[in-house]
Amino acid sequence: MAGPASQRITITVLGPFLVRDADGAALPIKGAKNQALLAMLALSPDMTRPRRWLEDKLWSTFGPEQASANLRQALSKLRNALGPAADLIRADRSSVTLDRRAVTVDLHEEVVPEDDRVELLQGIDVRDPEFEDWLRQERAALLSKLASASPTDSRGILINCRASTEAPGRERMLGEVLANQIGENIAEQVRAWRQSDSDMPLPEGAPVSDVSVSTQLMENGDGGHALFIKATHQPSARILYSKLQQLDRLEDILSAEIDVSRTVFEAADQIIGKLPHVLEKDRPETRATALSRLGLYRMFSFEKDALREAYGLMDQAFRRDENGIYLAWASMIRLTQMMELAEDDQEGLLEEAVDLHYRAMELSPDNVLVHAIISKVRGTALGDTAGVLDLAQNAVERNPANAFAWKSLSEALILSGDMEGGFTASERACRIARTSPFKHYWDTGHCIVAIACNRPQEAIEAGEAAVRSAPLSRPGHRHLLALYALEGQLDKAQAVAEKLAKIEPGFSLDRLVNDDSYPVRTLRNKGLLEPIRALL
Repeated sequence: MAGPASQRITITVLGPFLVRDADGAALPIKGAKNQALLAMLALSPDMTRPRRWLEDKLWSTFGPEQASANLRQALSKLRNALGPAADLIRADRSSVTLDRRAVTVDLHEEVVPEDDRVELLQGIDVRDPEFEDWLRQERAALLSKLASASPTDSRGILINCRASTEAPGRERMLGEVLANQIGENIAEQVRAWRQSDSDMPLPEGAPVSDVSVSTQLMENGDGGHALFIKATHQPSARILYSKLQQLDRLEDILSAEIDVSRTVFEAADQIIGKLPHVLEKDRPETRATALSRLGLYRMFSFEKDALREAYGLMDQAFRRDENGIYLAWASMIRLTQMMELAEDDQEGLLEEAVDLHYRAMELSPDNVLVHAIISKVRGTALGDTAGVLDLAQNAVERNPANAFAWKSLSEALILSGDMEGGFTASERACRIARTSPFKHYWDTGHCIVAIACNRPQEAIEAGEAAVRSAPLSRPGHRHLLALYALEGQLDKAQAVAEKLAKIEPGFSLDRLVNDDSYPVRTLRNKGLLEPIRALL
């Protein structure tokens, strides 16, 4: 078994070398040779190397005894720097090993950022000819890997949507509606075409669908129906998603009841997450989907460096496949950087967010998800209340199973003064996105909405849900701190403050309370920062 979560580390070798602990805090690995030693172990097969091999690469100009002593000293310094994670380095008389079950390396992830500017171990200066030879070989291997993934012409992902029933008629029609809703949700996030089921044979030479989404409805004897959904990658027959669900009323499909909407959103999300693993690597839509998916993970961390990386990933996705959705995400990232005060040039971020949102609309005017994303940009950046509400309402009407659309409607309603309507829409968005890997995004938003609507208990519940899903979420912790202080739970508030000090560089209670530029506008407008003074 792997060690406890507190002993896990993440090693970054793409770009400057960096090591983070389980809480995301950078660990002080000082000395180029100490960094190189950890990097070489991380990039080695099974994360293990003979001691002599390591000595030859880092101390090739020293005699065997001195090189061995240098290695022992370097290992001691590494263990001290790793602190609680020191046991992840294991050494015996013949070899040195990292516990790969507790070590994450960015280069070993499924998706590697395809950017010519990314250099392996950028800036590392070991000054040993053997190490330099090793590093040149590793960098050449990385470039070869990236080159092999270079995309060809884009044709889009073909999705076959079909329904199976015991008899044609109403059930078959509703099954097709549901399958098409899943296909539509996929097509909003990647370049894809839906292919309806047909009894007619395909023309000779017609492309085989990449993904098949099928639904099956069957009466269960008590007036309800059993619904079975299955999505497969057609060429390999791999199952991408499957679910058996009870439906009390078939009409729930047409009225987009919450359980149905959640299933549609969940199915599309899981299918998209697996597409880069099954599609041909040389297809631009494959690469763009993988890059954008990784970009979403980075974006929803709300961390300064991660937001920068998220923007670069969306930019790369767009360069692989010119889909307006990637521009919309990039616009939202710029807005988030502005709201999080992640960059100094606030005016430049605002201008770029606005420009990107216009370009996204030009390229993808019919994409519901684009409408949902840019409505937030339009409201925050341009203050266009009527335009925001129109975009959000259009997104919800066209796709009521889209949690992003409901969140945008919530924000639009609150902007227009309809607090109760905004709270209800936000609550629905959270319920639809309950199984999303990014559910903390909706929970954090609902926490803020509940604060705006003077519902502190609901705000605490949403904030706690957010930080359970994303323990490094800064916005969730910020709002919980104030809410706990408001409720007189000062011990909890103090614990959250200590957590924020670890995950947010430069955080202090004084800054939270007294710095008007700190990104807690709703708390400040509601006067909810004052109770925190009891902790100062």
